[in-house]
Amino acid sequence: MLSKIYNIMPLFIKNMMIEIHRDFRLLNFFIFKRPSTKNCKENKHQVDKYQQSRKYGPLKKICYAPYTSIFFARNGKVSPCYASYNNKSDNIQNSNIKDIWFKGSIADIRAEHKNCDLDTTCEFCKTLIIQDSFGSMLTNKYDHYAFSKGKYPRIMEFELSNKCNLSCIMCDSNLSSSIESKDCNSISGNQFYDNNFIKQLDEFIPHLQLAEFTGGDPFMIEEYYNIWDRINEINPKCQILITTNANTMNNRIEKLLQKHKNINFNVSIDSLEEENYANIRRNGNLNIALKNIDKFLEYTKENKTNLNILVCPLTVNRHELHNFIDFANEKDICVYYHTVVKPKNLSLKYLNKQELEKTIRSLEDFSAIQKTKKQKTNFNNFQNLLTLLRNWLNEDNLEVNPKPKMLDESSALEILSLKINNKHELNNKLVGLLNEIRKEEKYIFILNKLIDVDDKVFAEHLEAKDIEEIKQICLDLN
Repeated sequence: MLSKIYNIMPLFIKNMMIEIHRDFRLLNFFIFKRPSTKNCKENKHQVDKYQQSRKYGPLKKICYAPYTSIFFARNGKVSPCYASYNNKSDNIQNSNIKDIWFKGSIADIRAEHKNCDLDTTCEFCKTLIIQDSFGSMLTNKYDHYAFSKGKYPRIMEFELSNKCNLSCIMCDSNLSSSIESKDCNSISGNQFYDNNFIKQLDEFIPHLQLAEFTGGDPFMIEEYYNIWDRINEINPKCQILITTNANTMNNRIEKLLQKHKNINFNVSIDSLEEENYANIRRNGNLNIALKNIDKFLEYTKENKTNLNILVCPLTVNRHELHNFIDFANEKDICVYYHTVVKPKNLSLKYLNKQELEKTIRSLEDFSAIQKTKKQKTNFNNFQNLLTLLRNWLNEDNLEVNPKPKMLDESSALEILSLKINNKHELNNKLVGLLNEIRKEEKYIFILNKLIDVDDKVFAEHLEAKDIEEIKQICLDLN
């Protein structure tokens, strides 16, 4: 009842209610002392600071993703969000959605979070907590659903296929079929999510408030059209969020927009300069993207939905990161900056310290209008980006970024098989190589090193060299 009343309130009253609610929770936090962190084994001080930074004030759970969200990764892994799947995550091939949600690996994450344990699955956000980069944390996305009742997830995030028409320089074959086709001469697409999976969704769709679709590019993924139809039939009030590069428009998409009235858009756009856009989003066209953004904007205004732009801050677009604020303000939309840590040669995290400092100084000179809520959101997101860059400039990589944990044999072999796209002749050779090195003391270490090798280079070496030669290369790895 209260949520229905809240939904029909004018925006300024909603914002006032949020501020009152936040102040009340902060007061409660300071008087009765951090009930949500009493079981924390480490980083209590940082978690307390994070709690005070949250939009709705301190909350009972350190993160609400395991209680409200389920993410389906392209490799079949299922987790609360895109940053939390690993070798311990359930695989849709070996289980079903209901078991995974109610008693599988997601339930294990809930248990870990009770002790503020973010080491096993949530190192991405743990690092940001340590750095005071609270505004860049993925947890912020799920706080909005902290007050939702019910045992079923309120959000489903789908990353079922890598089918995409672009070959972005910061992307890889796992998320772009165009890159995969060039590197492997084939496209793997959706390998794990069949019609039975889509049927299982029927039990969950009635409870959804939001269904998110990424790729690849969602408009090119056939399975998504089937899921959109199921949502429209079972729960037409569910909001649909499509993350797209906005380089595709055809009759099918136009019919989709006519049929569905609850579609929201996240448009990935990493440059507003035509030449730089073409260099970053290879095969893409800035003018087409801008034209389609305007078409999507027309749809969102008519149907009272939203459009945001998403930006990957890179070494090659760092000179124009502030321009997206002006662009978004002009369109009356919001802009959000991703946290990009790979590939290293494009990440600002690994930029020469002198160049990074120069970039920060340049961005600090930028100022923007902050009258409307969206303008304030955009400037706040820009400040969060600056905070992250400053932390990267000052951080001690040895302390803040410990060496990542190695994958076990099963998970490593799964990734290696994807590298060669299960080509029969290369698969036989890979099996022969593994038989040669399996008894070595550093076997697991070698597997994890091979995972880091570029897919194309890995396949070329496997094809061109004999097993004994590759074995020696593996043994020399350190």
